[in-house]
Amino acid sequence: MQSSIARRPLTIQATYSDGGRPGSASVFVGGFLLGGLIVGTLGCVYAPQISKALAGTDRKELMRKLPKFIYDEEKALEKTRKVLALKIEQLNAAIDDVSSQLRSEEASNGVAVNSDEIEAAT
Repeated sequence: MQSSIARRPLTIQATYSDGGRPGSASVFVGGFLLGGLIVGTLGCVYAPQISKALAGTDRKELMRKLPKFIYDEEKALEKTRKVLALKIEQLNAAIDDVSSQLRSEEASNGVAVNSDEIEAAT
């Protein structure tokens, strides 16, 4: 009795499945594209209207058309500029005062000093 048994090769396959859910990279890319599409569409729709509203207006009229918080911020910036300009004036006056005091002290001591040397030292 001879029996002929054919041997088949053993094959093992491994696959990974996450239940059919898309990967995080594809979700990110899809969201990025969808968001870009929405923002681009809104920009195309509203840009001409904003451009028409701003065209041909002077500064004061423009400030009235802008939202309140932007207008208030502009006022605050202008106030800060004025305060800084005043502080710079005071600082320059104090520097000039100290410089003149140094020159008068050295003149009373009889020492001749070049004014460029005093300015370079300060």
